[in-house]
Amino acid sequence: MSALATALVIGASGTVGSQLVKELDRNHDGLSVRLATSRAEVADHWRSDGREAVVLDLDQPEHFAGALEGVDRIFLLTGYTADMLFQSKMLVDAAADSVVEHIVHLGIFGSGRDAIPHYAWHELIERYIEASGVAWTHLHPNVITESILARDPPITETRTFSVPWGDAALGWVGAADIGAVAAAVLREGPAEHGSKNYWLSPEVVTGPQVAEVLSEVLGTGITCTLSGSDDIAAFASSIPSAAARLYFESAAATMRQTELGNMSFQAVVRDDVQAVLGRPGMTVRQWAQENLGSSS
Repeated sequence: MSALATALVIGASGTVGSQLVKELDRNHDGLSVRLATSRAEVADHWRSDGREAVVLDLDQPEHFAGALEGVDRIFLLTGYTADMLFQSKMLVDAAADSVVEHIVHLGIFGSGRDAIPHYAWHELIERYIEASGVAWTHLHPNVITESILARDPPITETRTFSVPWGDAALGWVGAADIGAVAAAVLREGPAEHGSKNYWLSPEVVTGPQVAEVLSEVLGTGITCTLSGSDDIAAFASSIPSAAARLYFESAAATMRQTELGNMSFQAVVRDDVQAVLGRPGMTVRQWAQENLGSSS
């Protein structure tokens, strides 16, 4: 019997990474899974649960070789700051110098010609991965449902949420579907998924339409507040970290392009959840029923 491939999951405690881990817990056939976190206490907790875990700070590339020792496949997800450029380049270089055979990268749902800084950063990272000599797969999620609807306190208490792109219709995808696709790609490896882009946008809806769905599912009125680029720009100006501020300024640029009607490529259904898993991606209604509970 051949040895199991080892997959390193970066960002394993995050919104998408935690869903990926759940999927691998259900089925990690052919894989040994190593979880990565920047927090030592989280790694210790995972180890106490019998998991293989490493502390991996993406701003400390001198530690990459140890974390990558024996790793065949990587799920690469960087932080939402301008530091993603340095982090990704150094990680890809370390992967190319090791036995890593496959990088599964979580990117953005872009057109390839967007006047938006962080979209360009993701695209540069993708091209660098492709030039590295390591097999690659890029995942392109549209609006991640949890980024809008998973709130503390929860929507079931506040009965309201907001979207920062006005009343524009955009594609939405749940983190569970992203995690399920990533898990399948890691399990099945580069022979099946190498040199492929998967676009994850199962449903196109506006914020007010989402509010209507949630109201029906929960049996109570849910409202959606519409904000825009000025609100994001104002928030960005208050961020002390230059790298994080640059990313949020880029997010404001994204909202501005949406307001100008230049983001129509994001208002499309491209459901590669179906292509990878053989089932359609979840709708917002299904997400709400699974995560918020349904009315009688």
